[in-house]
Amino acid sequence: MLVFLSSLYEKTGFTSIFEGSANDSINQNIQNRQLNNVNFKEVNIQAPIIDISGWQLPQEMDYDQISNQIVGAIIRVQHGGGSVKNNAASTSSGEDKSYKKHIEEFQSRNVPVAVYAYANGRSEKEMRKEARDFYDRAKDYTPTYWWVDVEEETMNDMNAGVEAFRDELESLGVENIGIYTQDWFLSAFQINVDKFNAIWFAHYGGDTGFLDSRPETDKHYELHQYTSQGKLNGYPNQLDFNIATSREDYEKIFTYK
Repeated sequence: MLVFLSSLYEKTGFTSIFEGSANDSINQNIQNRQLNNVNFKEVNIQAPIIDISGWQLPQEMDYDQISNQIVGAIIRVQHGGGSVKNNAASTSSGEDKSYKKHIEEFQSRNVPVAVYAYANGRSEKEMRKEARDFYDRAKDYTPTYWWVDVEEETMNDMNAGVEAFRDELESLGVENIGIYTQDWFLSAFQINVDKFNAIWFAHYGGDTGFLDSRPETDKHYELHQYTSQGKLNGYPNQLDFNIATSREDYEKIFTYK
């Protein structure tokens, strides 16, 4: 994958995606920081967008190198309402242990940041509680987009549960709400996504580290997670790579309001 990225940069003349703020203090007060939108016309939207969580340890990440190879980051804020027990990536309440560090590091380098929450509520009440926790944890970072990650059946009426999560976020004033899932999952559990502002589909194809397949769906999706085997300079392990469907979709997802 490193060879692929090098070739991509040579073909496009792409050397550094974002300029400025790499030396800014990441310990600045959140409320006083300045979040600037990138120049969307100059962004190489073929470069990776990564999604990461506490499983990607900050001490293993060279944020300077990584930031120069990506055009966006989507950071996990929580894993449901709580894990079975405290683990390396999240607390027993579900809060991701590294989300603050990841967000601050990328925002300080002018990489646009969206956030996501893995939803596993077992009732509409639990889904709404998870949505409130998600909002309370992430709101001060002013993320460009809020994604609910729906991957498993946790209640009989998944459509009602997913809508409860979305509706609760909306009631708190969140406007940019998307759903991460797979097309087959929506069909299997009859989940209506019409009220969501964007769709993020996972579809790996051969999962080779390359974009080698597109989701087979009649739904418009703004974002495509196309591999779990991406490689970047500055991180020793594999990463999820994503790509926006179009430049307009990229701008929609990564504009600070």
